[in-house]
Amino acid sequence: MRISIVTDELSADPETAFELGLEWGVSEFELRGVHEGRLPRISPHARRRLVRAVRDFGVSITAVSPGLFKGRLPAAEPQRSNLHWMDAGFDKAWSAARAMFSDHLDALLPETLEFAAEVGATSVIAFSFRREGAGGDGIPGAVAEAVARAAERAGAAGLDLLIETEEGHWANTGARTAALIEAAGRPANLGVNWDPANALIDGDVPFPDGWRAVRPLVRNVHFKDVQGEPSGDWRIVEKGGVDWQGQIGALLDDGYAGAIGVEPHLSPSVASTRRALERLRGLIAAAQGAREKNQPAS
Repeated sequence: MRISIVTDELSADPETAFELGLEWGVSEFELRGVHEGRLPRISPHARRRLVRAVRDFGVSITAVSPGLFKGRLPAAEPQRSNLHWMDAGFDKAWSAARAMFSDHLDALLPETLEFAAEVGATSVIAFSFRREGAGGDGIPGAVAEAVARAAERAGAAGLDLLIETEEGHWANTGARTAALIEAAGRPANLGVNWDPANALIDGDVPFPDGWRAVRPLVRNVHFKDVQGEPSGDWRIVEKGGVDWQGQIGALLDDGYAGAIGVEPHLSPSVASTRRALERLRGLIAAAQGAREKNQPAS
């Protein structure tokens, strides 16, 4: 397996992130935010500078994360009220959701595919729309259809579309993420960006339960940790409730060849990213040592 760093976790300036990452022995990076914008919707100058930096620093880009489908799925029609002012509010929210949906499929996705080709990325990370409090394990047909359409367009551009496991979204646990891939027809270029910490937040047991469901679909992994509180709240921590030792061991046993992206979500950015990288390397070394120890002598 390979280690990557999500650049904006380290610095809003990707050049600084590349420089620091290379000093730490990391040459693969995932792109998401640049200064005050999220890719690919940054200024033409910032885009040219980023593309140049990828070339000049000699780094590889594992994935681009534009925030695709990270929003509300529009219903077939707006909620209604007999009160004019409330009815107007419902209509406004519904219209905004429809506009976002159309923008993401018809504009943001093509823009992202074009940008991914510029920087040599092989994957685009997408989400699965917010659940908006809806329960149950079933995947709405509109969600599956949108993902299938996006995967088809990504495939035509020679790219993988990876659905990130994200709390509060339809793909919020391992089982539900796998169910979405299945509902979308399981095209060859549709996979999973597995984030065990996000799954843990929404009640999953990411390893081994969630992992068992997504195992054959995982093509990118995010490395961070969270800790649940007795109150039911959660917080991001350096070392929390995810069984990362078990998860890393399982990845090694499966011969996982994808990237594990360091994404600590903590401050200060440089120090927390460095500590997360050190922890990840320690976990990999420990898992490799245990594996070698358990192999029968020849």
